[in-house]
Amino acid sequence: MIAGELLDLYRLETVDVAQPYLWSDEFILGALSDAQVQFCRWTDGIPDSSSASVTLLSVLTGIDSYTLSPKVLKLRAARRDDTGRPIDVMNVEDMPGRSMYFDGRPGTVSTLITGMDENSVRVWPVPAEDVDIRLSVFRLPLLDLTDGDDPLVVPVQHQRALLLWAKHLGYGVHDSETFDEKKSQDFQQKFLAYCAGAKEDQGRARHKPRAVVYGGL
Repeated sequence: MIAGELLDLYRLETVDVAQPYLWSDEFILGALSDAQVQFCRWTDGIPDSSSASVTLLSVLTGIDSYTLSPKVLKLRAARRDDTGRPIDVMNVEDMPGRSMYFDGRPGTVSTLITGMDENSVRVWPVPAEDVDIRLSVFRLPLLDLTDGDDPLVVPVQHQRALLLWAKHLGYGVHDSETFDEKKSQDFQQKFLAYCAGAKEDQGRARHKPRAVVYGGL
């Protein structure tokens, strides 16, 4: 679905089909764009392992701290781009348990450390080589919706739910013809409830079933 199709549904469902419209196209597109962002924030976001702007980390010799794109919500996995060999992803709190410390000694990059600073990772050990690392992430939409022909980026089964957030914003506009606090709050609650269910579904879909091994008597 493209943004214009969802915009038309917004007008149809809010009975805003006669000009002059209550909400402009620009407002509705902006509300739908924000709805995509909010959906990603309240769920796992968009899985991505190929968009260079968010998934390619170019590590340089001697530099161990790197800023991630603000679009990245969560770092899932990493691998060397040249050999495909995996790079561990670890939270800083787990380092002492593995006897890992930032002691300044150089070596072959083996681990990305998260949780030290906002939107950043530390490379361990201090890299002794230049190497590109490919990241697997959950992220926000890369671009805003600004045109009716722009494609929606959340999964198709969730796209109509974006209307709930867009209506929350629409009825929250302090205008004599559009403001309705109760409707705005109701649509917000419905959207957040929908996102909670979607996140549970995502978790189940990504859970790896474990084989059950039975011991002998």
